Amino acid sequence: MKRTGVLCLLFLAVGQLLTAQTNPFTIEVKAGKYTRYQTPVQVNLPKPLKDASLFTLKNTKSGKTAVGQLLDSVTLVFILPDSMVPGSWQTYTVTRLTGTAPKNTVTVAREKNGLQVNVKAKPLFFYHTAEAMPPGDTPTYYRRSGFIHPVYSPGGQVLTDDFPSGHTHQHALFNAWTKTTFRKEFVDFWNQHSKKGTVEHIEVDRVKEGPVVTELRVKLRHKSLLHGEVLREMWIVRVYPYSDYYLFDLISEERNVTTDTLFLEKYHYGGFGFRGSKHWNDHDKKNFQQYWHVLTSEGAKDSAANHTHARWIDASGLINGQAAGVTVFDHPVNFRYPQPVRVHPTMPYFVYSPVVDGAFTINPGTWYRQQYRYYIHQQMPDTTAIDRVEKDWVVPPAVTVTGL
Repeated sequence: MKRTGVLCLLFLAVGQLLTAQTNPFTIEVKAGKYTRYQTPVQVNLPKPLKDASLFTLKNTKSGKTAVGQLLDSVTLVFILPDSMVPGSWQTYTVTRLTGTAPKNTVTVAREKNGLQVNVKAKPLFFYHTAEAMPPGDTPTYYRRSGFIHPVYSPGGQVLTDDFPSGHTHQHALFNAWTKTTFRKEFVDFWNQHSKKGTVEHIEVDRVKEGPVVTELRVKLRHKSLLHGEVLREMWIVRVYPYSDYYLFDLISEERNVTTDTLFLEKYHYGGFGFRGSKHWNDHDKKNFQQYWHVLTSEGAKDSAANHTHARWIDASGLINGQAAGVTVFDHPVNFRYPQPVRVHPTMPYFVYSPVVDGAFTINPGTWYRQQYRYYIHQQMPDTTAIDRVEKDWVVPPAVTVTGL
């Protein structure tokens, strides 16, 4: 009899939990000081939702709806279906999505050498899981995995380069430290020709497609050629379903997996880099067309932006006669925000590089985290659009959840 009573109480508790998860709840969104338009909104839920992954959000005034997608049991993401003026707020009723789920705009194809990410069947970028080999008779120590190339504009222009003429060791979107000391030895993870270190892909941890955001999680290692793996890194890449422009976030988490400190020395570059199109590289006599143009949030242009601090940096130019570019946004959680940027005086690359401001360490078992947002546009930089994207990234709308 006592056992039956316990079971009844257990079933009742489970039933109440499921009911709480499936009953409608409410999300209030406040614009704050800024205009909001097609803003991706991340909601931190007070309780986990485990009985569904997709939800319908309905504006209680306009009636417009949006799809909400769980990234995990306590994180809901949706894109605002209504524009918001500064100081305004909107309320959404949230229910489980019923009927047919919408198609995923962003899809991922697992290919032999990596992951091809597409938006509406058009290529956005390719992540290299297998080692890419350098061209021709270039030394094989330049081989590299664990980077993103090519990155495409919405119009199909290739905005990045790998194994570029003049700087064979650079690879489109890549991450590496340059001047470091480990176990009293100099280690350079960036310049492979130094034969001291490199970075390589380990495994694909997760690929999760969705109608609101598609997420990739991949593991990499930063390796000393003398001492082996020093840093274990996770990239979390979240791609949103915009097609007039492209938008994705890249979160990097590096952990020192050794029992010794990695010393990052003060240096003029090293960190998360972007290598621009071969058509902007005048060292590439075969493919060069025109120089790129750099603009930062502080108004610095081209090589004058070198070692300035920037909340965002844009690289744009003509490729086959059509303008295209990318804006990369720093984030306030990043170390030494706004970080200094290294902009090469003659070649099309830049890197967010906190070591420009001084040395620091990554101690045994500790993490170094950084995150950036990439806005791929089909024109020369539009600072109004860039400002809107930046505010959504660094000062997102305030969100309140009730009824859950």
